[in-house]
Amino acid sequence: MQFVGIDPGITGGVVILNGDGTLSNSIRTPIIKDGSKRHFDIPGMVEIIDSIDEPVVCGIEKVGTLPRDGRVGAFNFGRGYGLWLGILGALRVPYVEIPPQRWQAKMLAGLPRGPQTKISAVQRAKSLFPDIPIRVKADWGMADAALIAAFQRLTHLPL
Repeated sequence: MQFVGIDPGITGGVVILNGDGTLSNSIRTPIIKDGSKRHFDIPGMVEIIDSIDEPVVCGIEKVGTLPRDGRVGAFNFGRGYGLWLGILGALRVPYVEIPPQRWQAKMLAGLPRGPQTKISAVQRAKSLFPDIPIRVKADWGMADAALIAAFQRLTHLPL
């Protein structure tokens, strides 16, 4: 059994955990750069999901817009979410949509939240998975993906 976590933003990522909770793979969301613009690399996204061994339990962050999000930013964020859902559905990978408040309550317990949430996520992901390649701010989406995967694993462990 493998556990997959997806942060669907353009700076997000995919993290795959083995059944024992060890890190199998972590990948930033594939993008294509067109000058200063970034676009989702859809074939690259499909390749990541298609390469996962089965059986798999996949969790994707259920996203929504925030009042501070501009129209273009909100549209692009929703676009990534929809692309990942479409890819998972087309490849028949079972998934669960997890609101950020739900996985953060469990995985970030005891750590600062609010404006510090991303920093706390990076700190917790690095403590759980010392080999995760989070080196620069652009890698921070992998921290969320790792914690989503870990949350999925914890919620699927037999009691």
